[in-house]
Amino acid sequence: MWTFTIGSVPGPTALVLERQFDEHNVNWRFTGNKLDMINLGSYNYLGYSVNEGHITDSVQQTIKELGVGVGSTPNEVGRQEIHHKLESLVAQYLGVEDSIVYGMGFATNAFSIPALLGKGCLVISDEQNHASLILGCRLSGAVTKVFKHNNMEDLERIVKNGIIEGQPKTHREWRKI
Repeated sequence: MWTFTIGSVPGPTALVLERQFDEHNVNWRFTGNKLDMINLGSYNYLGYSVNEGHITDSVQQTIKELGVGVGSTPNEVGRQEIHHKLESLVAQYLGVEDSIVYGMGFATNAFSIPALLGKGCLVISDEQNHASLILGCRLSGAVTKVFKHNNMEDLERIVKNGIIEGQPKTHREWRKI
């Protein structure tokens, strides 16, 4: 009930379909009016949410050639040749042997961290980290200690304790911190 229905692409501004609520704010109906609002709540930080121009033309051509699909990891939905080409291009640009490209930022964090960390590792994490980082740490099986946001004294305390105390129960040193 607290969400808004959008009547346009979610660019810097968006048309919001106006609603009128009953006296108890339980039921509502659309008025037919569209309100032009500043969009502060979408993931359009790359500016791709447009319905005209070279980006849209390129997307339409790619859909005609390759079709559409869900955005997920290769393990879930597979890959196409264009993914391999993109990874090769990124690797060449960076001057590295290879690269991997994920279809979304959340998956990048949530599914890459478990490949880098596991049991016997300690993650020291800012309390305001994004949910994707928190999930990645949980999925990894590593122990996570959280420090207060931008509080270097708290961070120092957690780092020192992590080194001094070691792993829970065994007190062995961490494989990675």
